Amino acid sequence: MNTDNILIVALALASVGFLLLILGQAKQIRVLKEENQRLRPVESQDELIADAQEKLKTLGVVKTVKYLREYKGMSMVDAKRLVDTIKE
Repeated sequence: MNTDNILIVALALASVGFLLLILGQAKQIRVLKEENQRLRPVESQDELIADAQEKLKTLGVVKTVKYLREYKGMSMVDAKRLVDTIKE
């Protein structure tokens, strides 16, 4: 084998290795998210809205979205939608 073929094979093996690593990390993230949801205390929608309204009054839009993401585990889209709904 010449050096070009060796380089191609090495790159292909590295690519497969990285793909397997990424898939493993994605699975681990999914498992951790499911465990986080299971362990997080259940909060009613009314409690969540009341909490978000209070934060919106004191913190503003951006920090309320950040709060909902960090402390309530909401996605960026869901947190922004909730804040936009409360604002109106």
